[in-house]
Amino acid sequence: MLAVVLVAGAGLSGCSSDRSRGRDAARSAVETLLAGSRTEGDEIADIAGSVEERARASGIVMIGVEHRESDGGYGSPIGSITLGLTVAEVVEDPSWWGDDETRDPGPYCFEVTFHRRGVLKTKGVGCPDGGLVAVPAPPSRLPRIAPNAHEAVWSVLESMPDRVPSQDQVVADVTARLEPHANGVTPLAEVTVAIDDGVVAVATGDGDDCVLVKRGPDGVVRDVYVPPVYLKRGELGCYADTAFADLRPPH
Repeated sequence: MLAVVLVAGAGLSGCSSDRSRGRDAARSAVETLLAGSRTEGDEIADIAGSVEERARASGIVMIGVEHRESDGGYGSPIGSITLGLTVAEVVEDPSWWGDDETRDPGPYCFEVTFHRRGVLKTKGVGCPDGGLVAVPAPPSRLPRIAPNAHEAVWSVLESMPDRVPSQDQVVADVTARLEPHANGVTPLAEVTVAIDDGVVAVATGDGDDCVLVKRGPDGVVRDVYVPPVYLKRGELGCYADTAFADLRPPH
């Protein structure tokens, strides 16, 4: 009877080790995926798009995306992404003694919670019944630049009369020409206008994608290049006033 108990115990230990090795391999694969993905953003949609793209070639499946409203504090969650995968059941040892490693293939699932600056925590969760089914990255809920923003701004500035309209009128003219986002969810980024001594500047977008255009007193229209560092949060930002700032590179 003692021998039977010992054998059974050994079998359970082996199963446990296989499961542990499989889970560790799966977590390592998820961490590798995240290391090569964008993990910073103002909302979970920013991150999910990058994770989705990287996951396609990795065998990892993005099976869930949850948006959360951040309270604005550092480390406040913006949402979570659930990832699932199976691992190889046998890992062959290339050495001459051939000590192959066996693992429980899973599947294994992990919920990864993010804040604006990266991963907040990763925890193992149960996988859904019915297999690992991929979900697409959700559309952004935050304002984003219009698909035709550059063309719309140039069109308004090039057709502007010699007598410069009011700021409100220029904003209205540009906004009227902007195309909505095809997903029907993402709002358009704000249009800002600044006028100074006959010079008109128009901006729309954010730190990742900014259109900033200036029309001089002579009617000549040109794009304004802004060093990316000045578009970041806490700097000048993507606003019309930025066109009148000292935009020389900081270094």
